Amino acid sequence: MELASLIQQYLPALKARHSGRLLPAHLNAITAMLCCRTADAGQIRLHCTECASQTLQPRSCGHRSCPKCQNHEASLWLDRQRAKLLPVEYFMTTFTSCLPRPSAP
Repeated sequence: MELASLIQQYLPALKARHSGRLLPAHLNAITAMLCCRTADAGQIRLHCTECASQTLQPRSCGHRSCPKCQNHEASLWLDRQRAKLLPVEYFMTTFTSCLPRPSAP
């Protein structure tokens, strides 16, 4: 199931329930994700210079919240972060201290 189909299904209920709190940036992100890689976004003609073949690709929205557009970038970022890790097992430890509160004069 894709995010765009969930948006289409629940957008009327979302607007009915939260219309006063939805910011223009929220609506722009929703609109971008609904149009991403569809006929509404248009197409790009790709032309191979070696074999002269041509194909049409649907345009992507490029929005930073779109999982279709940013999945590749996020995967590349994760790969770069994993390359920085040492080949050891990691764990997290949290240290806290209980300092006495100063007494009021």
